[in-house]
Amino acid sequence: MTANKIAATQLKYQPAQKNIFMDLRAPGLLAKWPIIGLIMFIFGSLVFAGLTYNLLAQGPLLAWDRVIANTLPAIALKGPGYLKGLMDAGYIIGDQAIMVLGGLIALYLLFKRYWKALAMLAFGQIGSSSLFLLLSGYFARPRPPTQIWIVLNIPGFPSGHAIAVVVFYGLLAYLLVPLIPSVFWKWVVIAMALLIIGFVGFSRVFTGGHYLTDVLSGYAVGIAWSGLVYTLIELISQKRRIHNVKKI
Repeated sequence: MTANKIAATQLKYQPAQKNIFMDLRAPGLLAKWPIIGLIMFIFGSLVFAGLTYNLLAQGPLLAWDRVIANTLPAIALKGPGYLKGLMDAGYIIGDQAIMVLGGLIALYLLFKRYWKALAMLAFGQIGSSSLFLLLSGYFARPRPPTQIWIVLNIPGFPSGHAIAVVVFYGLLAYLLVPLIPSVFWKWVVIAMALLIIGFVGFSRVFTGGHYLTDVLSGYAVGIAWSGLVYTLIELISQKRRIHNVKKI
C-alpha cells in the first residue's frame, strides 16, 4: 500500500471533529458539584443583603455613589465623539442583544431538543427580568440625576442590565467552555464573558444610568439566581434520568 493510500485510509476512519456550536447542551457540572451553585447563591445573597442594608440605612457607600455619579458623566460629556456610541453599545449588549441572541439560541435548543439547556436559558432570563421588576419596584430608588444620552425614569436598584448579563453571558460561557478542548481558548471564552459583564456595568455607571451600588447589587442578584436556578435544573434533570434508567 502506497503512502498516499495509507494517508487516505487514515483520513477516512479518523473521527470527525465536533463543531462545538452544534452541541450546545448543558454539561451537568453543577449537578456533579452542586456545592458550586450553593456557594454562588450564598455569596450573591450576602452581597445583595449588605448593599441593601447600606441603601436602607443610608450607609457610607451612598456617598461614593454620589461622587461617582457626579464625576463620570461629566467626564463622558467632555470625551471624544465616539464615546457615546461605545457607551450606547454597552446598553444594547445588556438589553436588545440578549433578547436577540437569547431568541436564536432558544430556537436552536428547541430544534436540537436540548431541553435542559433550554430550561436553563428560559428560567434564567424570565427570572432575571422578574427579579429586576420586583426588587426595583420595591426599593424604588431613583436613578442618578446626572444621567446622559440614554435616560430612564424607572427605579434602578438593582440594575436590570447587571442581572441580565451575569445570567445570560454566564450561561453561555458555562455551556461553551466544557466543549472547548484547548485550555487557552477556554480561558479566552471566560475572559470574554467577564469582559462583557464588566463593560456593560461600567457603561451604565459611566453614563449616570445607575449608581455603582445599583450595578454591584445587580451582579450579586445575577450570581445568586444563576447558582440557584441552573443547579436546580441540572439536579432535577439528573434525578429524572436516574429514575428512568431504574424503570428500564
